[in-house]
Amino acid sequence: AAATLGASPGRVWWEIDAALAAKAVAAAAGFAFAIAVGEFAATSLLTRVGNQTAPIAIARLLGRPSPLNLAEAYCLATVLAVITAAVIFAVDAWRAESGATF
Repeated sequence: AAATLGASPGRVWWEIDAALAAKAVAAAAGFAFAIAVGEFAATSLLTRVGNQTAPIAIARLLGRPSPLNLAEAYCLATVLAVITAAVIFAVDAWRAESGATF
């Protein structure tokens, strides 16, 4: 309809297609981040010495049993869960606010 009213193809894409896709892309990025934060299998292949992710740190702390290591692993797991929940709730709140139906 916009093209028949004289809008250029670029403007049609920007005003309509990009606006509709932006909501879906933002929600997908938020959920992808939440899943990637806790992904153990992929990060175990990509980790380097001195550069570890939270799931790898948790696994290493649990692999060396001691009360201090166990407490650190639980604390890190809690932080990971809070970050994941915050991202999911933020995406859900943004989705509800914007009226998106995806």
